[in-house]
Amino acid sequence: MDKFIIDLQLFATPVQPTADNAFNYTDADRDNKTNFGKLLEPGLRKIFFETYDEIPEQYSKIYNVLSSSKAIERDWGMGAFGDWTKRESQFDTVAYKTLSPGLDRTYIHDAFTQGFMITREMYDDDEYREMQKMPKAMARSGRAKLEKDAASLLINGFKGDGVGEGAYQIYDGKALFSEAHPLLDSTGVGVNLATGSLNDTSLKTAIKLMREIPDDAGNLVQFKATKLIIPPALEDTAIRLLKSAQITGSDYNDTNQFLNSYGIEIVVLDYLGAAAGGSDTAWYLQDGSRHEMNFFWRKRPEFKWQEDFDTFIAKYRGYMRYSYGVSDWRGIIGSTGLDTPTSPDA
Repeated sequence: MDKFIIDLQLFATPVQPTADNAFNYTDADRDNKTNFGKLLEPGLRKIFFETYDEIPEQYSKIYNVLSSSKAIERDWGMGAFGDWTKRESQFDTVAYKTLSPGLDRTYIHDAFTQGFMITREMYDDDEYREMQKMPKAMARSGRAKLEKDAASLLINGFKGDGVGEGAYQIYDGKALFSEAHPLLDSTGVGVNLATGSLNDTSLKTAIKLMREIPDDAGNLVQFKATKLIIPPALEDTAIRLLKSAQITGSDYNDTNQFLNSYGIEIVVLDYLGAAAGGSDTAWYLQDGSRHEMNFFWRKRPEFKWQEDFDTFIAKYRGYMRYSYGVSDWRGIIGSTGLDTPTSPDA
């Protein structure tokens, strides 16, 4: 009797369509309306993924996009080597250095879901246009959630006092953009907070600041700004700054060769703007090849379904799981677009 119950439960579990069997339905399947959830699934799944991918993703332009097979990802920082020791005598021994232990950078993957239901009556009455809207709306809301989260790291990068709405601190206890990042093997501090609106002077100052970023021993890392990350409101300003032959805003015929030769890529993120809860004045510089802004996919978006026997309701849901953050403040510089720093560390 126990074995019979177990087998019956297994038989009652809906079988998820696969790439091999999704469209191989018999005439009997098509005539049996109790299978309407299974018949709709391939089309709704296609609509979901086509809609999800219809707009090129933006977050991947500023993050290292990685995959994870664990519940948590950890990065461990470490100190840096100082200057080499001069060898005073041929009998001198090597001075071995033990690097200072760094701080834990933890990425915890959060899961996100969304779903919709289709009734038997919707199917019977062939309300297919309404059914098509549901996976489209769900896919777009999933994309919006992803892009908003990715942009929030920069938006909240000036809120590091640990107090109030949106407060955010990175692994060293400071705001992402700060004038006082502690250095493990030096008494100095690191600075990656710029000031001023996006203009010729402030941009050149930030480029210089990027090249002056130190490692934990106080030595220059020699970062180079390769990306200017901005909200849509600053796109015209950025193009004028980086693409004009002459310096913008100047009364003289000064060449803009310096910024032209730097080859900085303009990256516009829609969800950085004020309309999405961000700022229309803040801007950021990034070393695109050496930054440590990381995005981990634990589970990329998936689409599945199940049909309820008693209510004749077919349920469809989406699921995704990811985490994001920064393992090193170096390689990224931010400005609120204001003339004075707003970091609590200033």
